[in-house]
Amino acid sequence: MSDTPWTIDSIAHALPHPVIRQKFLTEVNLAPVDQLQAVIDKWVGFVTEWAAGRPRIEELRDYFIKHGHLPPEYEATLIDVTDRIQADAERARRGAA
Repeated sequence: MSDTPWTIDSIAHALPHPVIRQKFLTEVNLAPVDQLQAVIDKWVGFVTEWAAGRPRIEELRDYFIKHGHLPPEYEATLIDVTDRIQADAERARRGAA
């Protein structure tokens, strides 16, 4: 973002996904007046961090497209959640039956 001051509208438009945008607008609209600045500061921080990390995310996406996997330094940090997802699905099936 340039040196232009943030507005509710500019924060909302800077958010990367409609669901996140709606969460922001809901929090702003429901915040008590004495907490409004803290809510806005939180979201400005989110947008700022997201924008700063975007080039690296795009690099990782391009790497994945080219190689079919993440770089080795990221592969070691992945957690296999297959068993947990399968257990959750089984519980859901049993609950639905």
